[in-house]
This record gives sequence, structure tokens and C-alpha cells, in this order.
Amino acid sequence: MSTRDELVRAALRVASTDGFGALSVRGVAREAGVGATTLRHYFPSQADLHLAVTTELITSLLTDLAIEDDTEDPAVRLYDCLAQFLPDPATDALSRGNWFDLYFTALAPNASAALRNVLRAAHEASTTAVRRWLRTLAAQGHMAEEDIEDQAAHVLVIVNGMHLCAVIDPERYNLPREKRLLRWYARQLLSG
Repeated sequence: MSTRDELVRAALRVASTDGFGALSVRGVAREAGVGATTLRHYFPSQADLHLAVTTELITSLLTDLAIEDDTEDPAVRLYDCLAQFLPDPATDALSRGNWFDLYFTALAPNASAALRNVLRAAHEASTTAVRRWLRTLAAQGHMAEEDIEDQAAHVLVIVNGMHLCAVIDPERYNLPREKRLLRWYARQLLSG
């Protein structure tokens, strides 16, 4: 594993333990067992560090699963991919909790422009994943190619709304309900 990868892993550990807002050059350098100068060599700014951590987090969370397996129901495959956006407090609170922590921190009144840019990058990475899934389904004949952009936007409105609701009122977050909504939406998207 490269030094840069080790530094990103250390930053993910800090974010998992203390939240995304706690990421700092000094804290990550301490966790990685290196000096701040070494960390700055790979990540010249805190924004660069945040961006690398966000990219790694999203890449590790949003896989293609079985989206290409045309022997399975396309709505089920799409739902399985979309369900990756939902945190399951019982099994993966740390990694997906960081996802929500990113929203909460970046949308706070005192959030820096750099942190908002990281949220924007997270959104763009999410958009890329959703488009990739929809392109696969379109190539298999399950939806029209020209609908991909609009449907990707619709999917992200729903997912972002779920995230916002969870940030605003985490006590009311209801994973089974959120899964039902996504399952219904996947079916609706592919039935037209």
C-alpha cells in the first residue's frame, strides 16, 4: 500500500472515530504516525485531504454489485445498488455514519467553502455511480438511454431527501421504510 493510501486510511479511521468535521492535518498525521510535513506533501491543503477521504469513502460504499447480471430482475438490481446509500445503524454505522456526518458538517452555518466543495464532490461521485447503473440497465434494454440524466437526477433528489431527513431528525430515521420507498421507486423507474 502506498504512503498516500496509508494516509487516506488513517484519515478514514479519524473520521470513523471522531466524525468528518474532526479531520485535520495534525490529527491525521498523528494517527498515521507521520509528521504534518509528510502529510502536506501528499495533501497540500485540508481541502485536498477531505476530498481524498470523501472519494475513498464513496468509492468503497457505492459498488456496482450485480447490476450487470441480466438474469436477475432489473428493478431488484437497481434497488440493491440504491440501497447502498442508506446507512444501517445495526451493521455499518461507522462508514455510513460518516456519510451523514459529511452532510451535517458541510451544511452547518459555519461550514467552510472547502467543506462544501467536498460535499459537492461527494454528490458528483454519487451521480457518476447512479448514471453508471442506469447506463447498464439502458444497455440491457430496461430503460431508454435518453432518460438516464433525468432519472439520475430523480434518484438523487430522493436519496438526498432521505439523507437530509436523517440529518434533521435522526431519531425518526426508519431504515425499513426508506428501503420500501427505494424499492418502490426502482420498480416505478423501470416500469415506464
